[in-house]
Formats: sequence, structure tokens, C-alpha cells
Amino acid sequence: MAKILVVDDEPLLRTILRECLEMGGHTVTVAEDGRSALISAKADPPECILLDLMMPGLDGYETCEMLKADPALASIPVLLVSATTDLRVVDRAEKVGAAGVLPKPVPVEQLQHAVALALLSPPPA
Repeated sequence: MAKILVVDDEPLLRTILRECLEMGGHTVTVAEDGRSALISAKADPPECILLDLMMPGLDGYETCEMLKADPALASIPVLLVSATTDLRVVDRAEKVGAAGVLPKPVPVEQLQHAVALALLSPPPA
């Protein structure tokens, strides 16, 4: 399956997402913030990134923009994970190049499905 990077500042949510993805056969690495995510992605590029929207330091939007600005990482699909249901989140996610937005908490089936669509779909223009 795929190599996925999970980025969330909440240890419990990182663990839950990692375990759900590993149950689906994926190899998962984790990072606790945006800066760690950038370092991890550059050192060992994943095939997909699940990125928490609200984190201290670099938030999900800023981290996604930085990933998409790096030619070596720009093609990696990024799924933002957010507890908010505000439609402006989806609009801004598209503007920073995210492949989509998932609700928090993410139902296991929706998580597996979204990661499969992100891996199979072309990167946003």
C-alpha cells in the first residue's frame, strides 16, 4: 500500500489515525507539527499527507503552502483534517493546493476512502 505522513499536534489523534491507516495496510510515519512535517517529508517523501489544520506554529494551511512550493514535494496529495465545518475551510484548502478536507474525528471508512481517492487522483493545478 502507500507510505503516509500523519501530522497532528494531539498525540491521541496521531495514534488513532496511524492505527486506522495501518489497518488498511499503509506504512505510516507521524509528525507533531508543521515544521516536523516539512523535515520528515523532505527526508523521506510520503505518497500522501494527512495534515491537521489547527496546530501551533505553522498551521495546516501554511504547511500545505510550503509543501506545494517545494518542487520535490508539490505532487504529494495533502488532505487537511479539521474539526470545523465552516465552508471557508474548503475554499482556502483548495487555494493552498490541498486535495481535500476531512472532518475531525474522521470515520475509519471515510479516512480509507479519502486516502485511496487522494492517491489515485491527479494533483490539483
